[in-house]
Amino acid sequence: MRFFWPKSFLFLVLIGFLVIALPLIVVLVNAEISMNRLAVHGARTVLSSVTVTQESSKLVEQIVSMERMARQFLVLKDRQILAAMEGKHRDLTVSLATLERLLGRTAQKEDLAGIRQGVDGLHQAINASPLADQRLKETLDGFPVLNRMARRIHQESQDLIVQEIGNMLKASEDKRRDLVFQAGFFILLTVISIIIFSRLIAHPIREIEQGIRRLGEGDYTNPITVTGPKDLEFLGKRLDWLRERLGEVEQEKNKFLAHVSHELKTPLASIREGSELLSEELVGELNEQQREVSKILCKNSIQLQKLIENLLGFSAEQAKLAQLCFQSFNLEGILDEVLEDQHPAILKKELNIDIQLAPFDLLGDRDRIRIVVDNLISNAVKFTPVGGGILLRAFHEGPLGILEVADSGPGVPDEERVKIFQPFYQCGTPSQGYVHGTGLGLSIVREYVLDHGGQVAVGRSSLGGALFRVAFPQEGQRQVT
Repeated sequence: MRFFWPKSFLFLVLIGFLVIALPLIVVLVNAEISMNRLAVHGARTVLSSVTVTQESSKLVEQIVSMERMARQFLVLKDRQILAAMEGKHRDLTVSLATLERLLGRTAQKEDLAGIRQGVDGLHQAINASPLADQRLKETLDGFPVLNRMARRIHQESQDLIVQEIGNMLKASEDKRRDLVFQAGFFILLTVISIIIFSRLIAHPIREIEQGIRRLGEGDYTNPITVTGPKDLEFLGKRLDWLRERLGEVEQEKNKFLAHVSHELKTPLASIREGSELLSEELVGELNEQQREVSKILCKNSIQLQKLIENLLGFSAEQAKLAQLCFQSFNLEGILDEVLEDQHPAILKKELNIDIQLAPFDLLGDRDRIRIVVDNLISNAVKFTPVGGGILLRAFHEGPLGILEVADSGPGVPDEERVKIFQPFYQCGTPSQGYVHGTGLGLSIVREYVLDHGGQVAVGRSSLGGALFRVAFPQEGQRQVT
């Protein structure tokens, strides 16, 4: 099943932001609601407890006052006291009604019922006609009991406040623990959401970056596919279109190099033949100046032929037109041939050549290996200053045959050691010769060495210049298919 992607990358980012922020919003809202409920409940509880305490305290005072008035009335028989007792009875009845409404505990309700019964009995005894002193005395004798009930209610009301405060603290601690647990859970959910959306957001960007890197490395064969929001998928399609166009341009460039190089070889052959005829004086004897000119013509025609061969070799390698022709041969013979070709340039710059060979046989295309060796040595000759030195080493290293070409030139800067094997790349280090290369020599070296299953690397030589190290599989170590 195909993953559902939004239409735009911005919409994906917005969705990720909302999903990440939603748990935090839920935690904050839930905390606000819970704290508000706890505060309201606490306020109501405290208000109710304080009201009960006030009313119970008032109840004690009213019972004491009513008892005192009743005893005064028993002695004085004053009707004004009787009227005042009527008002006190009404106030006491109101207080009892308030406490009955606020208190929900059975013991306190029983005490309230007992107080109400005693107060009502006193009221009835006082208002009896004729006055029944004996009944009033009996009723007043029960007031200490009512007073104890009222004081008990007052004490229990104060205890109730302490209990409610404890319950509020416990409820607050429980709610705090719940909020901490919820916050931890939602934070974990937020972290998971961040990881998921980070991957979702980074996935198409990483595919685009990989596609651009492959284009930069010259890979025009593998399609570029971007999965993600619609706008990034469209960008991936445009990159794939660019890949196809670059591939077409690369093919056209290779065809152009092949055609131009081929067309240059024909007139170059005539120039070389003519210059050689002049140099060998087959068309007549030459004076000293004419001989010098003919040598210059021969030298530069050879240099031009090498440049054209590099172009042809690069074009053929890129187009895979030529097939490798494997045979067994000795590396020492190739080194002798190349050094003989380079002999005039070596003599002219008075170079010191140090050769340390441990001959070994190779299985490969001899012509291409010769081009590899020729390019490396000619490079060393070109960049080595007058009177400098070149070290050629060939030795065994396990199953590999190693060829090292070191010089005392300026060397290759660290930042250019990867780039110098790229086609048409010109090193920033100036050469000591008059003829600039095409930037294809080392690219061809790398391609031919890789075709033989070997490796080539560049570093700093013991002579202070560049060191090119080529590792070849020796005969018997490479399976030919």
